[in-house]
Amino acid sequence: MYDFDKVVEVDCLKDLLKQTTEYDIYSFYIGDQFKIGRVMHSPLRKDDHPSFGVFKSSIRSNLMWKDQATGKSGNVIMFVSELFNITYEEAIQKIISDNIKQTTEGISIAESYKKVKTTISVQKKNFTETDDNYWEQYFITREILKKYEVFPILTFWVNEFPSSLFYSKDQPLYAYQIFDSFQIYSPYGNKKNKFRNSTNIYDVHGLEQLPRYGRLLIITKSKKDVMVLNRLGYDAIAPCGENTPIPKIIIDDLKERFDRLVILYDNDKAGIEGAKKLAKEYSIEWCHLPLNLYTMFKIKDISDHIKQYKVTKTREILKEILTHCEKEDNN
Repeated sequence: MYDFDKVVEVDCLKDLLKQTTEYDIYSFYIGDQFKIGRVMHSPLRKDDHPSFGVFKSSIRSNLMWKDQATGKSGNVIMFVSELFNITYEEAIQKIISDNIKQTTEGISIAESYKKVKTTISVQKKNFTETDDNYWEQYFITREILKKYEVFPILTFWVNEFPSSLFYSKDQPLYAYQIFDSFQIYSPYGNKKNKFRNSTNIYDVHGLEQLPRYGRLLIITKSKKDVMVLNRLGYDAIAPCGENTPIPKIIIDDLKERFDRLVILYDNDKAGIEGAKKLAKEYSIEWCHLPLNLYTMFKIKDISDHIKQYKVTKTREILKEILTHCEKEDNN
């Protein structure tokens, strides 16, 4: 999670950006691998596992950087300061002396990025009994919610425009924070209003919370499932959208960190087809809950199961299906 309270603001940054852009500064020092919203090898240190990114802040207008391995983050001047091990003031002078001009390409990319990038800001609220009652159905505690950066909100804004949705006892509203982005979750909303995103494909639920190494990692399809699996004692991740792929660079990194990767999607037709496709593409195992649970009881995922059958039975069936996984031939 970004700690924006520690980001130093100075008027010099505004003056500097009259001559160039943050995009051009990052591009000048990082080189060809630089791209907004892309996880890349950190230019700040030797980095065998890509863990560095530059993202447009949903709280500020700046492009902020984050090194996931070290936890360091900041604005573009702090990046130059860190890169060359110099002070903030020296970094400003270096940028000026390097004469980084605003390019036509830089303007085009920066402006088009502004137009297509959705930014979401939120108004947090305190947890109440309404929230406890909702999440306890899935045996998800406040501690788990805190771990995965999930909190109730009064309302939110999309690209500075206010949403028509507001928190109520009958319609609670939650924010999932992933790095510097948000996914808004309205549990009882219709299909159109259930989720709103300011995320990209590199914003993967649960990725920040993973241990460095492990025996088993489950790739599931929602943040709720990730938290349920954590409650059951398993490490898990999920893409930010039902049809959003997890980038190969992330999968390859996780293969080196975990002994075994298993896909656990829904047990309906779409879920099974999606699991098979991903399993074949990345040559990993896949499994699902028994089909009769969906056809007879409309239980299609691990969240549905724990809500209906509680912790012990869910842990038992999960252990069972993990011993009977399949693997697709990618030849």
